Amino acid sequence: MPKAYFGKVSALAITGLLTLTACSAGTPQSEPSDVPVPSAEEYLPLLAQTQDDDDKLPEGFEDTESYDPQTRHLLATSDLGRHYVAVGNEGQLCMVAIPEPVEEDGDYEIAGTTCPTMDYVVENGVPLKVNGGENSLEIVTYLMPAGISGETVQNAVSEMRASHPELAAEDIQVVTENDSVLLVMEESTAATLGQITINRPEGDPLVLASLT
Repeated sequence: MPKAYFGKVSALAITGLLTLTACSAGTPQSEPSDVPVPSAEEYLPLLAQTQDDDDKLPEGFEDTESYDPQTRHLLATSDLGRHYVAVGNEGQLCMVAIPEPVEEDGDYEIAGTTCPTMDYVVENGVPLKVNGGENSLEIVTYLMPAGISGETVQNAVSEMRASHPELAAEDIQVVTENDSVLLVMEESTAATLGQITINRPEGDPLVLASLT
């Protein structure tokens, strides 16, 4: 089962700054394959672009040592958080998620990072769960693998909502930005849904890694 890096932010009382520290619980891996695997930049061209102000982390957050900070870019924003990508130190595709505060005017307080290998990403996408802080949401994010469109994911989400009418429309979000498709929800929603399957128009269904 894929696992992820999780980061936690702690406040430094003297300076008032926030520091991001990451602890590794392992990264997703795939079996070796003879099929050529693209680089992270080939797979997601956004990673090769020049950074701008939107690509900065929120004030007080620092990059982990898992990836090259010069490659960090804001991939997408959702109602539940900010979602960044970067190139890992060993060529992986890293994803960083910073959940939204529970209170509308609250401060960002926690982040999570995962850096799966490219062979895993090509087949499975990028799964990431970020444990909530005292004042922030606990979210689950899936970056879909190439070949799965936003329409395909929306169709799968429609089926999920039909099976779980107790969930509100905003509980399961599909975000399409920068040639990517993200499926984002709170951890409690993911737990309610259980195993999530995305039926592709062609090929075998994609079964998302369970993070609950």
